[in-house]
Amino acid sequence: MSIDPAERSGSRPTLEAIARRASVSPATVSKVLNGRPGVSGPTRERVEHLLAASGYAQRDTPPGPGSLVELVVEDLSSEWSIEIVRGVESVAREHGYALSLSALGPDHAVGEDWITGVLHRRPAAIVLQFSALTAGRRDQLRARGIPFTVVDPVGDPPADVPVVGATNTAGGAAATQHLLDLGHTRIAAIAGPLDMACAVDRLAGHRAALAAAGLEARHAAATPVPSDAPVPSGAPDPSVVVARFSREDGERAARELLAADPRPTAIVTGNDLQALGVLDAARSLGLRVPEDLSVVGFDDVAPARWARPALTTIRQPLQEMAERATRMALRQHAGVGADEHAGDAPGEPVRVELATTLVVRDSTAAPAVGTGDEPPVRDHVLADERRDVTTVEIIGGPEALCVGLHEYDRAWAVTFTEHRDRILRAVGALDVRVEHIGSTSVPGLAAKPIVDLVVVVPDVTDESAYLEPLLGAGYELRVREPGHRLVRTPARDVHVHVYERGATAVEDYLLLRDRLRSDPDDRALYEQTKRALLGGTWDDMNDYADAKTDVIRAVMGRARAAAALPG
Repeated sequence: MSIDPAERSGSRPTLEAIARRASVSPATVSKVLNGRPGVSGPTRERVEHLLAASGYAQRDTPPGPGSLVELVVEDLSSEWSIEIVRGVESVAREHGYALSLSALGPDHAVGEDWITGVLHRRPAAIVLQFSALTAGRRDQLRARGIPFTVVDPVGDPPADVPVVGATNTAGGAAATQHLLDLGHTRIAAIAGPLDMACAVDRLAGHRAALAAAGLEARHAAATPVPSDAPVPSGAPDPSVVVARFSREDGERAARELLAADPRPTAIVTGNDLQALGVLDAARSLGLRVPEDLSVVGFDDVAPARWARPALTTIRQPLQEMAERATRMALRQHAGVGADEHAGDAPGEPVRVELATTLVVRDSTAAPAVGTGDEPPVRDHVLADERRDVTTVEIIGGPEALCVGLHEYDRAWAVTFTEHRDRILRAVGALDVRVEHIGSTSVPGLAAKPIVDLVVVVPDVTDESAYLEPLLGAGYELRVREPGHRLVRTPARDVHVHVYERGATAVEDYLLLRDRLRSDPDDRALYEQTKRALLGGTWDDMNDYADAKTDVIRAVMGRARAAAALPG
């Protein structure tokens, strides 16, 4: 069923032409187009197919400010959904749109009432949490020019559906690797419902980390368990139990796992709610966390930080995912394309995965002596036997940037000297190098009131040689990541970056510092950039640092070019 060119008005077919092709009246087409009742199912489907195939859309231009962005969530009471709401709302507000919310049930499906309401509301864009759209629903939205994206889909949407997710497999592996690094070998897992792609991927990451360590995860359920099915039980000594994403089911699954003999010394979970249930089960069984049992969650929703003990978890950037999905949909609405920053052709949808991050808090520790799971005691470890960490651990999680720029203060040089001497006293037995880096090291440059130092050690993997002395000297561990450690003062006014001798990052720090000291134009550019960025709000100070990257690269490019000149 195609539309003859003669039946078109301009670049699109007329409503009458579509009515003739569908053998219905124009009034019936209008009802279908506007989502009104009174049309039989087969007729509605026939008209929808013609509308979609012909590219008919009632809107020819983007709506003005005050129009809607529609968000569809599973449950408005969940912390997960609240983070999604925050992300969508912030981008909608930024672009002058109001936010419309629809809450669905746990079946993740939108029904006739919802689609009828949406066609009446005519939102500029739709963001769906989890939700799956049938082909017919997708046709209805596309026929009216309403773009949509999905955040963290349940299954595997068609390739033409824009999706924003997270690196769930890597996150699952990082959770288990963290426990392996602490010395655990009896690591059990509570997986989410296996009809959800995120749960399958997190479990796959867990299994991969165990396999790389020569261990095995034994599954308690022989078949995938959907989100509305009973929690499986009864398998002898399982190391993996499948449960719904709830605190209650996390507790039940934990009781099953902890009944094994020998019991696990650590449990990784599919989400933070399950992990909170594990804490409940441990408490009721008289087990101490982390002394008797280490627990790792996934998501890093607010209750993970409020728990006692505070929960070690994998941070899924939920708000950022929602923001990205909303921008993708609004760019499609404006005709720019699904994601102009990803290099895709205009109008071509993309699939985006944002990185997960291990956040280490108080619910994990090395297995207790006497459990049979503690790491072997060795008189010495050769340098070539050491292995660096493979994940990023941010102790305490992301932090907002809460300081502004201060004019250059000569006292910062004094502060550097005091801490250089403190560091040298702590690690004096090592051949180390201590340098003042960052903005406070550049006379005349306004800076945040934080003194940054870089410490170069012979072997960054030999933490006992430098990290323990630095912690003993009053610093606190903030970041552990491949090739780099960061400690800071409790007042957070001095940051100490530790790298291994030969690390390119050290020379980059010094190159930037010396360029800013010597070139007034680049110094002014750098300060202007910081002032402009600090005019906004930064919930994660790492995002502020990333926003300066392009300017820093440009300055360093000029520094390298100057260094290559003769004389």
